[in-house]
Amino acid sequence: MCDNPSFLPPILCVDGERDKVISMLYEVFKRDFKDADVYHKNIKVVYNNKIELDGEGKEEGFWHVITKDDKTGDRLIDNRRAERLHWAKPLMETEESDEIKIWEYTEGTKDKGTRTYIWLENYHYVVILQNKKASYYWVTAFYVNEWKNKELCKKYEKTL
Repeated sequence: MCDNPSFLPPILCVDGERDKVISMLYEVFKRDFKDADVYHKNIKVVYNNKIELDGEGKEEGFWHVITKDDKTGDRLIDNRRAERLHWAKPLMETEESDEIKIWEYTEGTKDKGTRTYIWLENYHYVVILQNKKASYYWVTAFYVNEWKNKELCKKYEKTL
């Protein structure tokens, strides 16, 4: 399977010096989410704009969609997640199609509330939004590995 669906831009190159890669990714995030409004079903999408002391001046929402936990509490760049960062906005703004599954799922006590899943299944990428009263909150977006694929399939099947 090709990593470039025809209706989305090619994946980003995230090889190279860390600071240069972070800078390039942040420019994408800034262009798509800080400098422009994003809407899903005509409802504004917001993200975690808190900047932690060790966040290099960048929002938590940015770090969360390009990194993953390394099991010690630190977050490391996740290349598969980061290289697809510029897919998030167009997926949020698109309608469901043969290639894109969109559904709402009420989470349990850990992640309480209703979330909207936007899953590009054949290209292993999902965007998750938390439904709020007047907006959607961008929870995360990530590359879907085999284990997460099974979890997403179960959630999707429960909505049918």
